[in-house]
Amino acid sequence: MISNYCCVTCGAEADELSHHYKEGVIKIIHCKECQNPVDPYIELDDLLVFIDFVLLKLRAHRHVLFNIDKIKYNHIIKLSCALILVNAYIKWFHLKNDQFQSIINQDHHIFYALEYGFYSKLFESVLEYIIRFGLIFIIAILQCRQKWTKEKSILLFRTLVLSSIGQLFVLPLLIWSPDHRDYYGLLICFIFTILCHTQALNASRLFSSLMSFLSSTIAILLSKYFVSIVSQNSFL
Repeated sequence: MISNYCCVTCGAEADELSHHYKEGVIKIIHCKECQNPVDPYIELDDLLVFIDFVLLKLRAHRHVLFNIDKIKYNHIIKLSCALILVNAYIKWFHLKNDQFQSIINQDHHIFYALEYGFYSKLFESVLEYIIRFGLIFIIAILQCRQKWTKEKSILLFRTLVLSSIGQLFVLPLLIWSPDHRDYYGLLICFIFTILCHTQALNASRLFSSLMSFLSSTIAILLSKYFVSIVSQNSFL
């Protein structure tokens, strides 16, 4: 059974983050292992937490994965749907740029509304995430074997969805350079996604640091490879 809370400094399990006394007095609980506050992030603004999460700080990842009660399961489902749609839109946008040298001088608003190619890219996006998450799930289950539980499955799914936010950073590239692909920017976002997956899996305590990096890299590369094969042979 996975503990509800986690010390963001050492990763040890914790029963609570703070203790509430009468008259509104709140005492931050200290970790029994490292003697540091279990989670100092509970006193910070959400924006600061998000900045540290994007900067790939391990403490911020532990805080987000274990110590935020307000991120419910339905929020994770909604975020996963948003990531799939964003990924599909990015693929669709690049498809249009491959077909036309420039879309700026085209009446593309009406053309896009009638374009059915988006649905093929949506299928590819769903397939890519299924392969990526599925491979990491298989590696995790094989590593844990008999110790795998439903709670670990939920934790791993939560970890993978939250660490996929690097895909969202591609959207500004489409706004700043709509008439061509910014390969350097795409490469940076790709590397960031791998590192974010690696840090989140390491923070989840389901993988070691090395296995987090290897499983993330292999899963992302294989998912993109299989989707590229499907895209080349697709008749949609």
